[in-house]
Amino acid sequence: MARTFRTLVCMAAALVFVCAAGGIAAADRAQTLYKQGLALKEQGKTDAAIAKLEEAVAEREDYALAWASLGHLYKKKQDYEKAIHAYEQAVKYRADDGVLWGNLGMAHYRAGQLDEAIVALEKACKLDPKNAEVQANLGAAKRQKGDAKGAITHLCRAHKLAPKDSKIANNLGIAFRVADKHVKAEKMFKRAIALDDSVPEYHFNLGAAYRRQEEYDLAIGEYEEAVKLDPKMSDAWYDLGVCYRANRDNEKAIQAFGSYLDLVKDSDPGAAKQVEREIQTLGGGKKKTLDKKKKRRKK
Repeated sequence: MARTFRTLVCMAAALVFVCAAGGIAAADRAQTLYKQGLALKEQGKTDAAIAKLEEAVAEREDYALAWASLGHLYKKKQDYEKAIHAYEQAVKYRADDGVLWGNLGMAHYRAGQLDEAIVALEKACKLDPKNAEVQANLGAAKRQKGDAKGAITHLCRAHKLAPKDSKIANNLGIAFRVADKHVKAEKMFKRAIALDDSVPEYHFNLGAAYRRQEEYDLAIGEYEEAVKLDPKMSDAWYDLGVCYRANRDNEKAIQAFGSYLDLVKDSDPGAAKQVEREIQTLGGGKKKTLDKKKKRRKK
C-alpha cells in the first residue's frame, strides 16, 4: 500500500514537471513569435507581422505586449474593431498601463464610439495624469461629444504639460471657439502659428476667429496665407470671398469664390450652384471668372 502511494506521488510530481515544462515551452514559442512579428513590422510587412503576433497570443493568451502590438497594426490598417479587441485583451492583463488605455480609447474614437472612447481615455488620465497626449485626446473626444467645458479643461491641462505642441494649442483654440470664447480662441491659434507657421489649418482657424469678430482685414491675411500653403483648401477660398465681399471688394470676392467653385464643382454640385449665384450677385459669372483666372496664369 505504501509502495503504491509512493508511486502515485512520483507520477503526480512527474505530471507537474511536464506541465510546467510545457508552459515554459509555450511561453518561449510565444516570445519567439512575438520577436518575429516585431521584425516583420519593422520591415513594413504588416499582414505577415499580424499573422505572427496572432500565433503568439494563441500560444500565450496573457501576452499583453503582443496584444498591444496587434492593436497598433490593426489600427494602422484602419480595422478598428480588431484593434479594439486587441487593446481590450492588452488592458485585461495590464490594467495599470495608462498608455494601453489611451490606445484603446483612440481606437474607439476612430471607430466613432465616443462614449467608449471617453471611458477608456478617462481611465488613462487617472493612471497617467501627466501624459499630455492622453489629456489632449480626451479633450478632443469631449469636444466631439459636445462637452465644450470638459474639452477645455483637458486641453488646458495638455497645453500646460506640452506648451510647445502646436497641435494641442490649435485644438484648444477650437474648443474655445466652440464655446464662443473667440478672444481666447484667437490667442491659441496665434500660439499654434508661432510654434509652426507651415500648417494651413492653423491660419484658417485664426482667420475664422478674426472673421467672427468682424476683423475682416486681419482675417483676409490669414486666409490668404492658408491658400498659399494649400491652394486646394476650398473652405479658406470661400471664407476669403466672404471677407472680400464684406469689405466691398467685389472683384477679389469673385476671384476667391471662383477658386472655391473650381474645387467643389465636381464633388459638391449643391455648393457649386450656391456660389455661382453669389458670384452673379456680385456682378460676375462663371465664364467671366474662369477667363480672368486663365489670363492671370498666362501672365
